Amino acid sequence: MKQAGETREYNPGDLYFNPGSGLGIKFGGFPNAGDFGWRDITGQIIVRTAGATDPDWAQVGSGSFYAYKFAVGDMIWMSYHIPHDFVPDTPVYFHAHWITDGTSASAVTWEWTYTYAKGFSQAAFDPTGSVITAAQAASGTAYQHMVTETTGQTIEGLSEPDGIIYIRLRRVNNNTSPLANNADGVFLLTADVHYQSTNIATVNKAPGFYG
Repeated sequence: MKQAGETREYNPGDLYFNPGSGLGIKFGGFPNAGDFGWRDITGQIIVRTAGATDPDWAQVGSGSFYAYKFAVGDMIWMSYHIPHDFVPDTPVYFHAHWITDGTSASAVTWEWTYTYAKGFSQAAFDPTGSVITAAQAASGTAYQHMVTETTGQTIEGLSEPDGIIYIRLRRVNNNTSPLANNADGVFLLTADVHYQSTNIATVNKAPGFYG
């Protein structure tokens, strides 16, 4: 049925929200009362396919699986599209999923260089970008799934969906004693972004997204 003055059908079985920037579904109860939940933005690894800083596409152990094997200095690129359930003006957390093929507990250090711009001709990318690093000691167990996450990054202008975060992810030297560089084979499986989610879409698909 239709409500008075409405042009769309009203279905009493649907769930309706008042649109607005930063409005959505939050978790209740101690200790996270009033907090938005978390989701991941995933992307595809981009490799130049030529050059001294490209990771090798290498076999993991002697089995069926291959992944990008990183020496210190190797790098890849990834592109992250901001989804419509992103909570505006909240920090994002870059993280890398990786494994080693040996039992060294020495560290692997990742460096993210990132740049961001809103979509729909609203902003330009900064080609210099911003840099953040994060180091983590390996577990000492071969093929253990490791996740190294940065501190939260509050990115200027990240206040709506449909922008792009573009990154260069590089393995770098770790100069912080006692975490020496890990000498085992280091394989990157993927790298993604934690973000807080309203858990609802935007009312519009282009600016103004929130009605």
